[in-house]
Amino acid sequence: MDKKYMDLPSKTKRDTLVLTSIILVLSWGVLYLFLEYQFKNAIQEQFQRISSSTERLFDINLRNSARSLEYVLDHLVAENSLQKAVAEQNYEQIKSVVMHYYSDIKSIQSGVDILTFRSKEGLTLFRAHQMEYFGDYLNKKRTLILDTDKYQRSFSGFEVGNLEMTYRITKPIFYNSVYVGNVELGISPSALLKDLNTVFKTDAGVVIDKSLIDIMLNKNVIPINDNYLLIEDNKNLKKYFSLQEHSSSDSYKVDMNIPLKNHLSETLGYLVVGFDMSLVAKKDTEFMYRLFFIIMAMMSVLGIIHHLGFEKMFKYFSKQVYTDHLTGLLNRHALNDAINSKESRVLILSNIKEFSLINELYGVDVGNEILIQVADAFSDFAQKNALDTYRISSDEYVLLKREDIFDEERYFVLIEELHKTINSLKIFVHGIDENIGIEIYSGIAFDHSHSLEDAQMAIKKAKKQSLTYVMYSQNVDTKEQSQIVMKVKRTIRHALEHKNVVPFFQSISDRDGKILKYEALVRIIEFDEGEKRVLYPSEFLDISINSGLYIKIAQEMLEKSLAFFINRDEKISLNFLPNDFFNPSIMNALMGAIEKFDSPQKIVVEITEQEGIENFDRLAKVVKKLRAMGVLIAIDDFGSGYANYAHILELKPDYIKIDGSLIQNILSDNDSKILVQSIVRFAHELNITTVAEYVENEEIFELLKEYGVDEFQGYYFGRPTDLINS
Repeated sequence: MDKKYMDLPSKTKRDTLVLTSIILVLSWGVLYLFLEYQFKNAIQEQFQRISSSTERLFDINLRNSARSLEYVLDHLVAENSLQKAVAEQNYEQIKSVVMHYYSDIKSIQSGVDILTFRSKEGLTLFRAHQMEYFGDYLNKKRTLILDTDKYQRSFSGFEVGNLEMTYRITKPIFYNSVYVGNVELGISPSALLKDLNTVFKTDAGVVIDKSLIDIMLNKNVIPINDNYLLIEDNKNLKKYFSLQEHSSSDSYKVDMNIPLKNHLSETLGYLVVGFDMSLVAKKDTEFMYRLFFIIMAMMSVLGIIHHLGFEKMFKYFSKQVYTDHLTGLLNRHALNDAINSKESRVLILSNIKEFSLINELYGVDVGNEILIQVADAFSDFAQKNALDTYRISSDEYVLLKREDIFDEERYFVLIEELHKTINSLKIFVHGIDENIGIEIYSGIAFDHSHSLEDAQMAIKKAKKQSLTYVMYSQNVDTKEQSQIVMKVKRTIRHALEHKNVVPFFQSISDRDGKILKYEALVRIIEFDEGEKRVLYPSEFLDISINSGLYIKIAQEMLEKSLAFFINRDEKISLNFLPNDFFNPSIMNALMGAIEKFDSPQKIVVEITEQEGIENFDRLAKVVKKLRAMGVLIAIDDFGSGYANYAHILELKPDYIKIDGSLIQNILSDNDSKILVQSIVRFAHELNITTVAEYVENEEIFELLKEYGVDEFQGYYFGRPTDLINS
């Protein structure tokens, strides 16, 4: 206790102690209310975490069950005997094939409530779960079945039945490549909750939109609100959320945030999960009281410490928290506090060029000495210009200043002076014979709480463009582009998971207009709020290549395109980038598909490239192997990149596709006319068929025929079309 305090009169001491006691008592009251508030929030947060875990577990169970059941269904509908039985509407034959698979399905998911086979007219042929023949037209108007019949493809999603909710999966059934009917499988949502009670103490139910059912039916339904009814429940969800008027208590909480969507992504209802939080609330309350009494004791001790020099201790610990221990500058915590204030500030972020090389060459100790000397230089510069100095990471320094109006020109001069000062340093370190010189990059930002992130983006731009510094602007900001890329990645992954990567086919015709073959062009089908949207390669292909999703897209295109054309008379033309031929996954998929194809000569492999091939010899070997398997080879975009005449002589393709930019300009550009005629003469000398892309109108078509072009592709003959689903 300092001398000044010891000399105080006794009454003053007593008054000070009384005041301290009053402050402590008031603090205890505030503390109690605060802790009570915080622990109620803590219970709510625990509920939110448990709810989130429950939602994830439900989603995982749903996806895993659906994936496993779809796998079994795929094998089931692939059975030739089943296909024939459905085509002939033979109840006994369907039953004999299905019941073995039904046992497998029940072993995977005991909650399977529905396994129904229908003809293409909607006639219910067989229900495995009831082993009955119905022979009526059940559920004919249901969208899920209508869409399965219409698009002849698989769909999945929740559907409302007779006051019950089930997750349905449909698969089309084909016999001799002709659509003959479908199979529908249904899972009760309660089966997807089987793991919940092993982890949490829960009740569960389902609420659905009132508009989807006849509420006048004499069923045990409970009105939840103006829009939803509880139709499936476990113990009436603890007597309807603990009698409603107490629903805000800590003892019982309900999560209604798990949407149950149909195959068109329309929300039909919600999974309701109730959690008994009474034990958690009791434990948290007990812990709150223990913590309250502990803090009361600590506050009493702190009150005494205050008289013994609390302010001095506070300053010491604050210094430890807000100071960089190596350089003595303010640290990242101090900077965060400064830039989160409401004051406008200019922030200059600098880092040392290639500092990691200094550590590698001289060692960490020398690197630390350099950081200290650089920090001193920054600190001196800051003092001269009324700036605050921070070191926020290994080799990153920040200068910060409060400014109401930002004068760009003045700060351009200031940062030039900063770079001149730091770059002219000659750093001497004991044990190193030479003076060490450094250089820095800088980024400048102004005005708001994200200024550090903005300055980091500016530095990134400076490094990329080999500049010493860059001032932040919207042109520097990459957040929006990053958000777009992440959204497209999610769209691609969703499309791959739901089989929505589809080939569109554009016809290629001869001089008489007869269709000879189709080129497969990749598209992604996206359903947004039930609305169908087609994504083109320009929207996702580059991002798929950079994110590693391209291989799966290529494999999906191969599988669907060749499967569709296996029984057609026309040839199918497939596009590949040169690097695809060096990718084992894509090549294995292609060669495996070729081996299964009855007529490999109907497959045309197009090699597409705009900028060049790093290993042409390796490409030529792969092409030779493909040709030996019987497929045809085409060079795409000839006249616009690597596809020069020497390469043509070595690859000896069956087709040359003339670059579309030459065809588009052929009516107005004399050079394009000359080049197209040259390509046609060259190809005919080598007995290579020529194909012209981008044939948009009759005038171009007639001119190209005059030049001797053999085949034609473009909007004049037809746009790319989804032949599979149309």
